[in-house]
Amino acid sequence: MSAQDEFEQLRRQFVDPIQHDYEVIRPIVLFAETAAERSRQTGVERTVVGDKARRFVLEGMAGLRDRRTEPRGPQEPVYPEAIASYILYVKQLYPPIHLREIARIVQRKFGYTTNHHTLKRFLAPYDTPLQLELDLPTFATFADAYQARWTVVRMAVEGWNKKSIADCLKLSRSHVYTILEAFERDGFAGLEDQRTRPPQHPENQLSLPLFKEVLDLQQAYPRAGRFRIHGLLAQQREEPPPSERTIGRAMAINRQFHGAPGPWQSARDEQTEAVSFKHLPYRPAYRHHLWYTDMRYLVQLEGSWVYSICIIEGYSRKILAGMASPHQDLTAVLQILYAALAAYGCPQALVSDNGSVFTAKDYLAILRDLDIEPLHIEKGKPWQNLIEAQCKVQLRLADFQFEQAHT
Repeated sequence: MSAQDEFEQLRRQFVDPIQHDYEVIRPIVLFAETAAERSRQTGVERTVVGDKARRFVLEGMAGLRDRRTEPRGPQEPVYPEAIASYILYVKQLYPPIHLREIARIVQRKFGYTTNHHTLKRFLAPYDTPLQLELDLPTFATFADAYQARWTVVRMAVEGWNKKSIADCLKLSRSHVYTILEAFERDGFAGLEDQRTRPPQHPENQLSLPLFKEVLDLQQAYPRAGRFRIHGLLAQQREEPPPSERTIGRAMAINRQFHGAPGPWQSARDEQTEAVSFKHLPYRPAYRHHLWYTDMRYLVQLEGSWVYSICIIEGYSRKILAGMASPHQDLTAVLQILYAALAAYGCPQALVSDNGSVFTAKDYLAILRDLDIEPLHIEKGKPWQNLIEAQCKVQLRLADFQFEQAHT
């Protein structure tokens, strides 16, 4: 009986699909028959025979189950160990990184193609990554500026986003753009330091021999400033010394680190005289609290003086009433007082000097009848009357306007 007929006889006795599958692969596993020969004997496709044999070797009898009838859950993505470790490292290195960016980095670094959906399922168990201490130093801490710029270019070539590069290396995004544009334009020459410093730059001149020379002069002449130290150096040296400002910087560093004497100060205790402000006993606190009045010589006409009599409101310095009068008498004072009272009412007090008109009994009696308190400034202190300052200001303004006049 041929092997094909024998298999047909056995097929009628199978009660389980696993028995059938095992009988198909049994000669392959036990007697090392080829999958093609067994396929010819059983009528099963060669690829199916080979697949069943491989699953039996890997998983045993469980590998022969028909998995098409089993419920299939979401399959966890399986990355090679090196790629999986690097994905987790990048995500923990910079958690805000986008999944598309990780896919681009993996593709450029390993040549392995994936997508952000697969990465999302892979990183689901690590949904809250901890921020690791960055292995990369910040841009400003690189000892070599060329190496710092090359790090920016290397990360961009690996697929890092410009914003991610700026955040990881702690530099501005515009600086990242500038470095990448320079590399695209000039190649590796664009990563060289393009800044130039003149040979006489202070950083090149502040050397230890200069510090020693300046320190010796500071100790020999403790009261000398940078101008004198600069002159002394010019006398000692054959070549011209650095600038006066550079000498001043060297002196300051010597004072801070090398114990040089500090700037000289006079031993005398110079006490500044206290500024004394003129006393003003009557200060208005609100509108129409205090009024101020006075008489002033205005102009002389035909041998006789014409006088200016005014009343101002102390809080706003507004002129309430005024007149030009040929007489300094009580009648003129009462006229302008009547005009001011008629327009603005009664103030709390009226301030004046100690002239005979303002100390007259009739004048004081009228004020008391109106419930206005008469106040007088101290003798010899005209500034206590605010109308004095107001008239001086108006006089200066008038003089200025007169000087500007052309006609």
